[in-house]
Amino acid sequence: MEHSAVVLQRLCMHAQQFTSFVSIEPPNALLLEIKGSLKLLGPLERLHADIDACWRRLALPAHSATAPSALAALWFARADQPVQIEDIAALPGHLAGLPIVCTGWDIERLQTLRAMGVARMGELLRLPRAGLARRVGTATVQDLDIALGRQFAPRRAFVPRERFRARCDFETEIENVAYLEKALEPLIAACAQFLRERQAGVQAMRLKLRHRAKPATCVHFGLASITSERRRLTDVLAQKLGRLELAAPVRGMELISGSLQPLAAGSRDAFAGSAGTGGGAGCGCDGVPQLVERLRARLGEDAVYGVIAIPEHRPEAAWRRVHELPLTSVWRGGEKRVDQSAGHGLPRPVWLLDAPLPLPELELELQRHQIGLILEEGPERIESGWWDGKGVARDYYIARQTPGVHRAPDPHPSRGADALQRTSAKLWVFQERRSKRWYLHGMFA
Repeated sequence: MEHSAVVLQRLCMHAQQFTSFVSIEPPNALLLEIKGSLKLLGPLERLHADIDACWRRLALPAHSATAPSALAALWFARADQPVQIEDIAALPGHLAGLPIVCTGWDIERLQTLRAMGVARMGELLRLPRAGLARRVGTATVQDLDIALGRQFAPRRAFVPRERFRARCDFETEIENVAYLEKALEPLIAACAQFLRERQAGVQAMRLKLRHRAKPATCVHFGLASITSERRRLTDVLAQKLGRLELAAPVRGMELISGSLQPLAAGSRDAFAGSAGTGGGAGCGCDGVPQLVERLRARLGEDAVYGVIAIPEHRPEAAWRRVHELPLTSVWRGGEKRVDQSAGHGLPRPVWLLDAPLPLPELELELQRHQIGLILEEGPERIESGWWDGKGVARDYYIARQTPGVHRAPDPHPSRGADALQRTSAKLWVFQERRSKRWYLHGMFA
């Protein structure tokens, strides 16, 4: 038999069709706040009947009651009195006939009350509050106040686990990935329906393939943006499975979603599937998210990423790699990109080197007036980072090679010199103020 807590959690899912506020009362009760549902699902008699019909469809023997306070309704249900009380003034009279055992109090307290000659709630309500509190504790008086609606008692609402999880077992083992894709379609359809019902989406999924003798194969995949679209889920899984080599025949599979996230109104493309849109058939995809998902499925999760600008003066620290970006962001594979407007002085290059490359010959050429580069703009002084131990003090220039200048090949060129000889684009160079050395830091397109 399933654990009672698991059963109650499943029943909460059914109860949430009547109200959004359902609370579990261990070990065997549910409390539903239905006042807010009466305008939509009422009147009270009809709503009460619908709730009882729900339990009958589930073949669940249940006792229900309605009262102005949740605790009073619980006591009536435990006593199997299906009352429907709306007037709080009538509550004490109805409670008077209940046996005290319906309160669920501990045995010691109930025995003390019986020794005092108290067997019904009416007898208990007639006792002086101060004397009752001294004999059986203040908790008893507090419960009575809560049941009568004199004191509020907030309860924790049930929140279901927001994940999709479904599995299927095969009659015969599957050895072909193409057959796996076909068998996976019902699970993806069920997942998409699950997400639509909750107005939610996911950005990560996991597929678990079970074998007869070998450990299960787990396939993890992420999406570029939150989605609930069946087509996108199918496309990414197909790309993943297309690169998968089965270690053994598959006898069953399980599809598990990541945590559910709110699905924004703009998450769905209003022009999806329309000819002539930016992501039409000409590019073979439906938009940036789909393109990113396909590239990631083929190249790996870390091969495709985006960057965002950070308010920082040091160019190498003015960006950060991210895997989740808005659709308007620029995605690049294997390259770093920074915003051209990051600086407030001279223009900044789009492409930065992984680390500044020393240019020892540039300083010599400038000193000898054999100029191989023309410093067109600058300097832009950047002096920052003293607080984290990575301070810089640099003068940046925009430089271009002088047309017609030819230099003899160096048998042992440095990386910086080699870069200068191989490019005629505008360069972003700087001179370190302390050492007076020159470095190449980026190139303009």
